[in-house]
Amino acid sequence: MPLISTEKFAVKIRILPILRQKFLPFILVISAIVIATSRANPALAAGKATVEITATELKNKKIELSFTTKAATGLVINPEGPWKLTVKDAGTIKLDKMEYKREEWNEKNATFTATGVPSDKKTTDVNYKMIVFVCTKEKSQCFREVVEGPTTVTWK
Repeated sequence: MPLISTEKFAVKIRILPILRQKFLPFILVISAIVIATSRANPALAAGKATVEITATELKNKKIELSFTTKAATGLVINPEGPWKLTVKDAGTIKLDKMEYKREEWNEKNATFTATGVPSDKKTTDVNYKMIVFVCTKEKSQCFREVVEGPTTVTWK
């Protein structure tokens, strides 16, 4: 009597291709759904928020930099997180301070405001790191997003 039944072994070999044929379309459909959902759902995509920096020249010869957060499509700003802005380098602007916490964040327009004294140049690169918080519109998922840059800022 052989240790391995050749009859059972042959049946297993014949069944494997049949299973692959039946389940392959199912696996492909599920894969396509997962890929399509991750591209369509902003909650699963990268870049959940952006920061726009605008510069305004004040009457006292200072510059006001506004760091405004914009949520990606399908997401909303979440004011409940511990927002934070760190300006690593303000270029030709000497800022009054380089770090801003949640208490200094304007919830109404999702903006941190920094003031400083500019040099004679009317443009500079601002290197920053901002921690922002966004949620899906129904607030079922919320995300902490770190937005960094150097961004070129120009004023008149």
